[in-house]
Amino acid sequence: MKIAAITITYNDDYKLEEWYQHYLTHKDDLFLHIIVDNNSEKKYLSKVEDKFTDSIIIKRESNGGFTKAYNDGIRYALNNPEVDAIMILGNDFKFTDISKLYEFLFSNSKYGMVAPIVLSKGSNTLIEDYGCAINSKLYLTVLDQGEELTSELPLFKIVDTVAGGLNLSRKEFYEDIGLQDENLFMYSDEVDTGLRAKKSKFKIATTRQAITWHEHINPEKSTVRLGYAHFLMRRNKIYLGYKHFGFVKALNIFMHQLIIFPIALVGYIKGKKIKLGLYYLLGSLFGLLKLMKNYNFIINNKI
Repeated sequence: MKIAAITITYNDDYKLEEWYQHYLTHKDDLFLHIIVDNNSEKKYLSKVEDKFTDSIIIKRESNGGFTKAYNDGIRYALNNPEVDAIMILGNDFKFTDISKLYEFLFSNSKYGMVAPIVLSKGSNTLIEDYGCAINSKLYLTVLDQGEELTSELPLFKIVDTVAGGLNLSRKEFYEDIGLQDENLFMYSDEVDTGLRAKKSKFKIATTRQAITWHEHINPEKSTVRLGYAHFLMRRNKIYLGYKHFGFVKALNIFMHQLIIFPIALVGYIKGKKIKLGLYYLLGSLFGLLKLMKNYNFIINNKI
């Protein structure tokens, strides 16, 4: 079992200690632990280096979002001839069954990427995520969310895709479908992976033989995403429509996002975050116009 796990960090001071404690529970299952720092402040990065003394730390000179940062780690793992599996491991997951997930991955030669069942923080039965379906507008439907984990639940499932923040893949999976699409920056990477996997020889699967918990460590104690998230989610869906299906699909997704905008706007108003509506519309427009540059006034804005 030669797993290279990749974790991204960016000024995550507020969850550094919890991240480290979670890491200690599964570090012995890892052959390599690769941390990709997205150009954090030097003071924070120094703390990471002091704690994760056994990890390989790749220091980016700019914030590449999830996709560029993960690709830095994936390339490092691919270049190591001993590595046979590559894991994307978010720094707010508590995981104790990595070896079981590895066994499941290699139990079937068709499995390219697999994921564990994800339970809600503090619960041993409430399901947060058991794989995802991709709908016609390229949005995800999280399967079995809110259901109870019982013995009647399938032991494993073939799914369209799994969460982008926690999965385990054969090395050959990335050699076959390629690295993450760096145009995305972040959000919808799991949709792109799922669509590319459908064109490959590999399947994506999930199993309840391995269990993890998503801790959702948030410094603001808020469930409201920042503006750039709303921008990127809308833009990237349309971009993927172009990429995988062509103009008609991209236009269809754009029109769908405009039609449901009033519903989203009501939520923004209720949350006193009406400016998020502007990001929603900008993301949709940029996607239609194929403007994939990640402008600083959007990415760095704290609205």
